[in-house]
Amino acid sequence: MKLSLIVFIACFAGAACSSQSPGLYAQQERYVQQSCYDHTIADNYADSFDVFLSERKQELSVLKPELTSENYQQLHTALNHFADYWQTLNQERDIACERQAACEFMQLKSPEIKSADAHLCDGSEFMYSVSRAKIISFFSDIERLQLQRTDF
Repeated sequence: MKLSLIVFIACFAGAACSSQSPGLYAQQERYVQQSCYDHTIADNYADSFDVFLSERKQELSVLKPELTSENYQQLHTALNHFADYWQTLNQERDIACERQAACEFMQLKSPEIKSADAHLCDGSEFMYSVSRAKIISFFSDIERLQLQRTDF
């Protein structure tokens, strides 16, 4: 699973895994899980996006008799691309969050790392912030889309 891979990479980068006790590794996994997946903000966006996509698909099915098969297929494909891109953005956010949480955990558990480099997690924190901004931006852009009839 990607969570285990990120934890392994963080463990390898910060310290030798053989020196970590199994309990510390489990603590790190729990910390990453709690930091990245035990919250409702992301779930709210996911639920809202699912509702949005469902509404657009319903609108498209209502408009189907008025559309050419080519136009219908293009709109259907576009909605599928939106869903795929949403999933990609969420995966990017999850990976960035896991890296950030693993870095934070290493700093919490290793005071020598924290004192040696106070800016150790800046890169992962920045990437996490960027990934969240992409999701919010995409969601706000797509939320305004609406299928409409035009009479010529």
